[in-house]
Amino acid sequence: MKTTTTRLLSAGALAAALMLSGCASGSISGGNAEAAPSGGSANSDLRDVTIGLFPSSAVGAIQLGIDKGYFKEEGINLKMLLGQGSAAQLPALSSGSLEFMLASPTTPLVAAAQGLDVKIVSGYARNRPDMVEDSVAVLVGPGSDIHRAKDLEGKTVSINALGSIGEIGIKEAVERDGGDPGKVTFVQLGFNEVAAQLESGAIDAGMAGPPFMQQIVADGGAVISDFIQKAGLGGAELVIASSGALTKNDPELVEDFTAGLDKTLDYAEKHQDEVRDLLPAALGTSPEAAAKTEFIEWNAELDVDALNQFADLMTKHGVLETRPNVENTVWTK
Repeated sequence: MKTTTTRLLSAGALAAALMLSGCASGSISGGNAEAAPSGGSANSDLRDVTIGLFPSSAVGAIQLGIDKGYFKEEGINLKMLLGQGSAAQLPALSSGSLEFMLASPTTPLVAAAQGLDVKIVSGYARNRPDMVEDSVAVLVGPGSDIHRAKDLEGKTVSINALGSIGEIGIKEAVERDGGDPGKVTFVQLGFNEVAAQLESGAIDAGMAGPPFMQQIVADGGAVISDFIQKAGLGGAELVIASSGALTKNDPELVEDFTAGLDKTLDYAEKHQDEVRDLLPAALGTSPEAAAKTEFIEWNAELDVDALNQFADLMTKHGVLETRPNVENTVWTK
């Protein structure tokens, strides 16, 4: 396994970096869209819109929608910006540097509970109950003595954002397996950093998703907990969030974006090999790992019942003292 140099950024530092760094118009890496001239989109009839993502198969799915022209059909020149996790992108969302971001429901629910004007505007993906490899899970490196969720007691486990779906889901899975979730130490790492940190011994186990999960398993690692399913959080694993100001002041843009997203996710779900083909250029994944990647179920429909399960577990596991108001956080047209 190739070892890479890893740096951990604080949420504030990463958010500042996000404010200052961008990607070429309509592409992260390897896309076929041309960069827009400074100060506007390549087509004056299109509105420049930026979505914040974290390194995952979502980059390939959104890139596919851009390449197919689904956002341009809605009058949008979509740009992607990568960060470590959605919580670190909240300042950029609030400031207007990002119009939308991909997130675990925990991020907008926590933000709203803390008084930030954030709205969930669309669903994005659901967990497939019949497989582990489609979504995030807890993995270990070769030869680990960790074999199940209970074994995470006393261990250091990485998640992509503290207070996220990883924290509440893994805590719930450990508890349901008879362990003490209070004895698990969590650290923050991007999915693309987990393999190197497992190899170095800096972490005992790590949360990762496609295509990085497949790479870890191919190098001798193993999945030890499908915690999303164990915790009952699969119905709304990922959502799209925006600022309350944008949904109030420009609902037409929100509707146009979600229409483009709906077409994108519908196409991606039916043409998964096309997403696999984009992963090496978009994420630096090996072609072999990309070919074996399974994907979460892409679906823009929002499961409010699943959001309420998130709200329950966030209170139970101490992420929030008061249960968040799901109804007030979901945007309605």
